Amino acid sequence: MKKLALVLAAASVAVAGPAIAKSDNTPVNAAEKTDVEGCFVRGGEEMLYVYDPECSAQFINKSDAEGVLQFQVYTDKGTLPEDQIPESAFTYREDLTIGAFDCTITETATPGGQYRSNRICRRAD
Repeated sequence: MKKLALVLAAASVAVAGPAIAKSDNTPVNAAEKTDVEGCFVRGGEEMLYVYDPECSAQFINKSDAEGVLQFQVYTDKGTLPEDQIPESAFTYREDLTIGAFDCTITETATPGGQYRSNRICRRAD
């Protein structure tokens, strides 16, 4: 399960960083926010991730003056399917390295069926 979380996190760092364009008036190192719909959710560490198309998520990317990604925050808020709702709250945290980034991932699922995750990545070099 940790491998899937790592793959999803690595893919979003790799894709979201270069995909964000800046307007002509925005400094290259200004933080950029991107809102997206849809995310993967799960009700427990041993459960498989499932796609929630109604989930709201956002990326905040910060680059240096040369345009190199230095910092990224990803957050989402979704709803669990009925078969994944935990009997008690589930919280998961993992510190890991994704390429040149040191990251912390947290996930929370509640008995009410809510899911939230957060990933903070900072360039390690």
